[in-house]
Amino acid sequence: MGLETRKAGGSKHGYRPPKFLKTRRSRQVWSYLIDALDQAKIDYTSALMSIAMLADKIDGWREHADAVYAEGDRYEEDRNKGSLESDESMAERRARVEVLKDLDQTGLTVLSVAQVRAIDRLANQNDLFNPFELIGQLDQASAGLMPSPPPWTMRPKEKQIWKELLPLLEPSGFDFSTAGISLGLLCAAIADWQDCKEWISDHGGRHFAASAETGRTYEISASYNRAKIAKQIRELLKKNGMTVYSCAKNKAISKGKIISPELAEILGFIGDRVD
Repeated sequence: MGLETRKAGGSKHGYRPPKFLKTRRSRQVWSYLIDALDQAKIDYTSALMSIAMLADKIDGWREHADAVYAEGDRYEEDRNKGSLESDESMAERRARVEVLKDLDQTGLTVLSVAQVRAIDRLANQNDLFNPFELIGQLDQASAGLMPSPPPWTMRPKEKQIWKELLPLLEPSGFDFSTAGISLGLLCAAIADWQDCKEWISDHGGRHFAASAETGRTYEISASYNRAKIAKQIRELLKKNGMTVYSCAKNKAISKGKIISPELAEILGFIGDRVD
């Protein structure tokens, strides 16, 4: 497989990245993921290949994100004065979905971490537990449960959203220490959403254009893309305990209120996939 798991001298987590991770950013993402899982005391020792594959996907996604930023705009006017989305923008959004699909299985969302801990405790046949005691276990203050910034160059809109987001999460007491990638994904999705709104606003609130050939109207891409982006945002909010329902669900799981039907739901949730 080309995966080197020997100890690397001086490395924090002790594993060398696989050789197919050729770019500096992909190797940085690899280290970031393993360090976050180490900090959260999550066992990833059999998951090194899947972590490497995710690092490669994230690197590919950010290549498209960098290209979108270099182009300057996701949309331009078509001949009917509607919006025409660039190929790079469409590729960036597709790549973002691929990363989103892997977050739960890698323990990179708030709910998936709570579920992994619940399953581990049940497997070890321990008494019911309260992972809100995790703060003490990790010998950290509540702020220590916040993630490090994601290991890529965040664009100005993404940076601003990240800066505004973290203070809103701290009062929850939830463990976001492994959620840096998914929160970075959320910032990118919200920035994408904002780009759609800005294009529409800058063009007189236009949601539809008329074809010069047929006269038929059609919804412009900046308008219909908002539903695609909203789906990504909704999934990321749910997965990270950032909706009212998922907040309650995370608390229930964390307090160990698990019987057989709930355990089945937990196991099923980790296998959820975005359409």
